[in-house]
Amino acid sequence: MFGIIRTLVNIVFGVIEFLLLLRFVFKFFVVNPGTPFVAWIYGTTAPLVSPFAGILPDLKLGGFVVDFATLASLIVYAFVSYLILQLFSHIGPRWHRDS
Repeated sequence: MFGIIRTLVNIVFGVIEFLLLLRFVFKFFVVNPGTPFVAWIYGTTAPLVSPFAGILPDLKLGGFVVDFATLASLIVYAFVSYLILQLFSHIGPRWHRDS
């Protein structure tokens, strides 16, 4: 049972990390936000990034932009995923022994 939960956690957080990575790359290369796919990525990831918005201003490097809110969200969600997986790895063996 815990194997299924770990797999689901990996899939969910993997999709979140992938979408956030796309957002980071699109923002870095200043991709046109008017295109439907880019607009969908920005709209889908906006709630995930909003808690980190405004912590640090975006860094503009010539024609590129480093979006620190997206970068922070990538790091935090990866850490949360790690913590959840560690929790299940510690609970799982005990649960199997008690059954």
